[in-house]
Amino acid sequence: MSSQHIQMTAWTTTDTDLSNRYDLSKSTNGNKTVSNNSGMIDGNQNHSNDQNNKRWTLSEYCSSLLPLFYGLLLGALIAGLGLAIVTTFWLTSSNENASTSGTWSITGTTNYARYIHTASLLTNGKVLVAGGYNGSGSLNSTEVYDPSTAVWTTTGSMNYARYRHTASILTNGKVLVVGGSDSSIYLNSAELYDPSIGVWTVTSSMNYARYLHTASVLTNGKVLVAGGSGSSGYLNSAELYDPSTGGWTTTGSMNYARFRHSASVLTNGKVLVAGGSGSSVYLDSAELYDPSTGFWTTTGSINIAREWHTASVLTNRKVLVAGGFGSSGYLNSTELYDPSTGVWTLTGNMNYTRFRHTASILTNGKVLVAGAFNGTGCLNSSELYDPSTGVWKTTGSMNYARYIHTASVLTNGKVLVVDGYNLTGYLNSSELYEP
Repeated sequence: MSSQHIQMTAWTTTDTDLSNRYDLSKSTNGNKTVSNNSGMIDGNQNHSNDQNNKRWTLSEYCSSLLPLFYGLLLGALIAGLGLAIVTTFWLTSSNENASTSGTWSITGTTNYARYIHTASLLTNGKVLVAGGYNGSGSLNSTEVYDPSTAVWTTTGSMNYARYRHTASILTNGKVLVVGGSDSSIYLNSAELYDPSIGVWTVTSSMNYARYLHTASVLTNGKVLVAGGSGSSGYLNSAELYDPSTGGWTTTGSMNYARFRHSASVLTNGKVLVAGGSGSSVYLDSAELYDPSTGFWTTTGSINIAREWHTASVLTNRKVLVAGGFGSSGYLNSTELYDPSTGVWTLTGNMNYTRFRHTASILTNGKVLVAGAFNGTGCLNSSELYDPSTGVWKTTGSMNYARYIHTASVLTNGKVLVVDGYNLTGYLNSSELYEP
């Protein structure tokens, strides 16, 4: 029996309120408590694998899970089973579908710990991190990472503190930040960052305040914002930002209100929106936005309804959706959307269930998934999907377990992972993956 199976059967979700499930935004006597809906869950388990000695070590383990661990150990001893069960628990997954390639190394530390932030690869090769939350409140601070020096430097602050927002690189090289929340209200404000001067300027506001929406840069240079949640509930509205005028116009509404979904710009210029949640249900529906008409049309449904998943447009033009959370709990299932047929097909399962992870398309066409929460702990593991085989293989583990972080593919092909949360606190660490 693998450790993954034990994790899935040992824990069940008891909170049935979708809007209030797994959020940590306040503290009582030093312990995180559940509130709101930013996607946080209490628990802190990090299984770190020593690749040289082929053994597992337990680090940064959640205090709330220690009683369970010791209880299992005591039960095993009483039953006369010795330590064999515990040893099996840690070892069985260490070399499953293992890959020897790919290493992580620590790089510069950010000036501010944060999660639920955004990270944008600028046209000059640097990475801009903006906003987020750090336990004390939402942030308006931003900073830039220079791959040539591995140093983070602060840059101009946004006009509005925000998290759960989106950030889009425009064709003129500026960064458009939209919506989100500031710990108390939903935002419809938008602002632009100019890398040449390091300054943020306010631009026109959206027609609807929203957070946990998606933003997609279309082939015509406009930005499509879709869905999310606002003061009136889940949204099916969509609107377009025109960089040439700085204005927003409403466009066709989606067929289903949703947030915590994914949006992918296909090679044909259309935008595929998939999954998410709305009206207290997980969605398996998917729909396409056609910029030439401004209309949404439904397409094939995904096989497993999910939210908080990742979506990656592969070099073969298909879209890979991975992990997330659904009615059965945390997911390791993945599936492919074929734009030529409009059909979703299941592909290989990840080695670990994952939620609030990142997915990055490498220069070799493979997809790197890193970090996550899986119901029993926070992960430092990462794995690679090979589109040619449909198989996931584990690769090097990060130095720090984390989720709700960001990942950016640099111009040198390395992947920069930044900050996040690992249940011991908010992180200001960043690290590089070299394929």
